[in-house]
Amino acid sequence: MFLNNIGKLALRLLNFVDNIISAFGKFGKSSYLSLLFLGIILLLVQAMEQANTLLVDMIEHDKVSLICCFILISVFASVLSHYPRYIYYAENINDSRDDHQWYAYKWLGYPIFIFSKIDRSYKQDYKAKFFRHCLGLIIFIIWHYYIYQTFYPKLVFSDYNIGFIQGMSLLFILIPAILLIVLLDKFDDYQDKIVDVEDDEEEVKKAKAEKRKFTTLGVTALLLSICIVILYVFILVITLKFSYTGYWLLQVFTFLLAVMYILFRVFRVQVITVYYKLNALSSSVGYLRYYFVFAIVVFLFLVYSNLAVYFAWKQANAMLILLSYLFIFYYVLACLVKYYFMLSIFNTQKEDLEKIPHVTTKSYLYTSGVKKENRHHLVPLTEQKSFSKRRRLVASVITMLVIVLGIISLNSESAIHELQVYQNVKNEKLMDMDAFKLKLRERTQKPLFFVAAHGGGLKANIWTMKVLNEIQMKTEGEFLNQTISFSGASGGMMGLSLYSVLAGEYTGNFEAIEAKINEVATENFASKDLALTFGFDGFRKLFPFNKLGKYRDRSYYSMVTYRNTLENKTTMTLDSVSFNAYWKTNIFDNKNQYFPSLIINTAKTNGRRGVFYSVKYPKDSTLFYNSDNLSQLHNGAIAFYEAVSSTNRFPALSPAAKIKNYGHYIDAGAIDNSGLLSSIDLHNYLLKDSTLNTTKKVFVEIINGRDNYIWHLIQKFKKEKDVDHFIIEEKEQDNIVADLKTGLNLDKIPNYLSDFLTDWSKNPLVSYIPIYLPFQIELKEVEGFLGGKLTDRDQIIELNYFLDHENAKVKKQIDDNGTVWQTYEPTLARHLSKSTIMYYDRVIRSELITDQIEEIKAELKTKTDRP
Repeated sequence: MFLNNIGKLALRLLNFVDNIISAFGKFGKSSYLSLLFLGIILLLVQAMEQANTLLVDMIEHDKVSLICCFILISVFASVLSHYPRYIYYAENINDSRDDHQWYAYKWLGYPIFIFSKIDRSYKQDYKAKFFRHCLGLIIFIIWHYYIYQTFYPKLVFSDYNIGFIQGMSLLFILIPAILLIVLLDKFDDYQDKIVDVEDDEEEVKKAKAEKRKFTTLGVTALLLSICIVILYVFILVITLKFSYTGYWLLQVFTFLLAVMYILFRVFRVQVITVYYKLNALSSSVGYLRYYFVFAIVVFLFLVYSNLAVYFAWKQANAMLILLSYLFIFYYVLACLVKYYFMLSIFNTQKEDLEKIPHVTTKSYLYTSGVKKENRHHLVPLTEQKSFSKRRRLVASVITMLVIVLGIISLNSESAIHELQVYQNVKNEKLMDMDAFKLKLRERTQKPLFFVAAHGGGLKANIWTMKVLNEIQMKTEGEFLNQTISFSGASGGMMGLSLYSVLAGEYTGNFEAIEAKINEVATENFASKDLALTFGFDGFRKLFPFNKLGKYRDRSYYSMVTYRNTLENKTTMTLDSVSFNAYWKTNIFDNKNQYFPSLIINTAKTNGRRGVFYSVKYPKDSTLFYNSDNLSQLHNGAIAFYEAVSSTNRFPALSPAAKIKNYGHYIDAGAIDNSGLLSSIDLHNYLLKDSTLNTTKKVFVEIINGRDNYIWHLIQKFKKEKDVDHFIIEEKEQDNIVADLKTGLNLDKIPNYLSDFLTDWSKNPLVSYIPIYLPFQIELKEVEGFLGGKLTDRDQIIELNYFLDHENAKVKKQIDDNGTVWQTYEPTLARHLSKSTIMYYDRVIRSELITDQIEEIKAELKTKTDRP
């Protein structure tokens, strides 16, 4: 008996597992598009550091964008879970196609496709329905994770119980999923009960009454949840701060939206039935029409975001823009997939329905669920085949036209991302190499400096400028008077270039420069880049629109924003003064007749470097090896700000810079993310001049990367604890993953050059001073950098103690122990929050930075022995 019960239980379990696998298979066949977009959203949230800073910025000063993001993900959740049902029916999954009849409702010429059941006893696969409804739930789970990931750096290094936080966050994810299972199971039970007692009229009435009570309770709960959510919005607007309390406010709000979504998905039909009687909706026609209207509103918002770039209007947060683009792309693709499926169905539906005796033209219209006075909008059953043929012909022609234009576009030359080459102006003021060397010889009584700055987006840009300004203040302006060159990559090079402009504009006024740096830091470059990347710039990739707006792309308008901020201008067109002439006239001459030379680095697609050097040098010289001399083109010159933009061409967000007759150039980080390579090239070139041979040279490297700081801590730990090697259990990686990680790592050359300079500094004529942006680092981050878990217990204990000691220095300096957090660790981003700027201002005055500045000051006090 016992074994018999065990066997039955095992059989039921196997049947349940088989049903789940079968339901999941049906779900997968109909939901591939939704799963793809959910994967994209998860990847963007998890992989983009910028996303975290964007959320903090919304909390601090753009709550309108934050609320709009919540509205968007709520509608997105509904759309993601709704449209797969049409693929489900169209693909005849679970024999659903023949048990439904389909209608095209014309609204303003836009066909809205709806359906109704033929067989009222048709049984849904509620497990497949559960998986489909979970599609919408996943976006809320991703949003929970997004909030947690953003707040994690503050939570983990505070006194809060991280285990409790993780447990509660998990509950917020599980409860809506359990609620969905319970509600759908209830519906399944009621439906089964009605079918089981269909021969007993009294039992059917009783079963339907029970189901009605259940649905009434559900609709009431849904309406109540909507009221709670609306009230909660006001609470968020009034009380939300970047704090521990703010974390829970956001998590609870996401939870409430998830619950509201579950109630809406389960009881939507009942709500429509109620409002149908009040003439507010016309069955599912109104439901789908509101999706369309919402999509139009989102589209108009994106049009505004594109126009805002050209007219310098206020921009929404980049996260809202990104989600809006994803929503539009999904909605358009889902509608197109549905459209083609419906045309296929309409081509055969008339013949299929004629085989069913009780289906007539009158009954067909009556069962549509559309009000009698609105049924003239429906395409009659007799006209469906001709409707399908006409639409399919038009759709086929448009599809072929898009394919042809796409092929032409790929092979058509475009000038959208081309840098404009201006003809050389006669008698323009330039500085040649001999004149620059003469200026250097005047400074050989003290050490000469080479400054290099790592890439890293706006994070690197602002950090580099703030470090330079701090050094200038501490050395009373003497530092740059002894500096030979600025060389960097990407955001670091942007910072060096922009600081050069500020130094020329506000000579010696470090407070004014600091104010301008903060003004640049608050600019919303991310929104502008995103708006144009998927908007007007993307549209202009297509032929014949690729001829529109020559030379004017998103990088161009970013540089317009920089120029207008730095130089207090309002025009939307950049000056045509060449790179060399601008540096000589606006920077060098304005700064006491001396300023470090600028080396703008970029990477060519064939592996060569592209270099804009502010000092004119003979074209046949070997100053920068394996490089193109872009500051002295054969047919003219590139303007200053456009030359600067060429170093900051991070793939995807920024387009490659095209220079006519020379090729395409991308972000300098592809070759050397530090700028040290060009600094060493210049150093070696100047060594050929005997006057500089006995002068001490100091290489200052401004570093902002988190991994770079981890490597610095590892080296420091090894030196202090006399550790030769870490014992680790390697984390196994697939060959492809290993290849990608190695290929995409930008620190290969910078780390090599850093080690090279460290060893080279044993030479009394060479010094190396790295300046790191400090972070609070966890043990698991060190293990992630090393590529495996530490296995030596003593090393783990010592390293934990070491990290606690180093983290305490940072924590003490940022002094963020109040109820509202005032700092946030910088991320790789093009839009910084107010708290990120505060983080810079506090850590730059810590011993982690002041020690290096003191070292620079000590070098400036030394004298060089002249021969």
